[in-house]
Parts: sequence; C-alpha cells; structure tokens
Amino acid sequence: MLCRAEDWDAIAQFGRAKEAFFRGFLKLPNGIPSADTFARVFSMISPKQFEACFRRWINAIVGATGQEQIAIDDKTMRRSHNRCAGEPPLHIVSAFATHSRLVLGQVKTEEKSNDITAFPQLLEQLLLRGCIVTINTMGC
Repeated sequence: MLCRAEDWDAIAQFGRAKEAFFRGFLKLPNGIPSADTFARVFSMISPKQFEACFRRWINAIVGATGQEQIAIDDKTMRRSHNRCAGEPPLHIVSAFATHSRLVLGQVKTEEKSNDITAFPQLLEQLLLRGCIVTINTMGC
C-alpha cells in the first residue's frame, strides 16, 4: 500500500494527480509511469535487499528524531485470506513510531502460533536505544 493506493493502477493515478509536486524534484520527460511500469519495476526489486535498505533508513530516522515512542501491536490484514485455497488471513505484528508516524517493521506471525513468538523477533530487528516501547496485553 502506498499513499492509500492498493494496486498499481491506483499508484499511477496518485502519481498523475500529484504530478506537479513530483516535477519539483524529479525529471519526468515521459510523464508519470504507467501502472504496468510500476508493476515491472517493483517485481524486479529483491525483497531481502529492499528490507535491508528500508531497515537502515528507518533506523537512521529513529536515531535522528531522539526519544521516540514505539507502539508494538498486532493486526489481521483485511482481505488477505484465500478461502478457495483454505488459507487464513495474514496476521502481523508491527512496530509503529508514534512521533514520526512510521511503521518501523513488521513480522508475520507463524501459522498456529501467536504474537508472543513474533514480539521478540521484531524487537531484535530494530535499534530502539533511547525509545519508549509499549506493547499490548498479549505481550505482557
């Protein structure tokens, strides 16, 4: 999900709606990319490399903002199930920086598990020195 757009068509539409803004810092000789272009580009990105880069960027932001409150919480993702295949919805645990308003990281809970196993996994991935970390009652 990007800027409340849930598919490539909506992302391209958002780009066209904000084209003047993007032209302020991007060269767009051919205009805003099409939905197909967004899909092709994002399909070529290695998820593991993207995650590593994203984590470095997030940790730099959290370090630069000083003391931050990090809210750890779990959510079941809407419309993420596949009833035909018998797959349950995706359940994740997220770390949210309340001041910066950024999701710092997410961990998928294992099937037939619960949040308690995901909380330590998520906390190990983040550099949270000097931060206040809150967690829901399941984590207590």
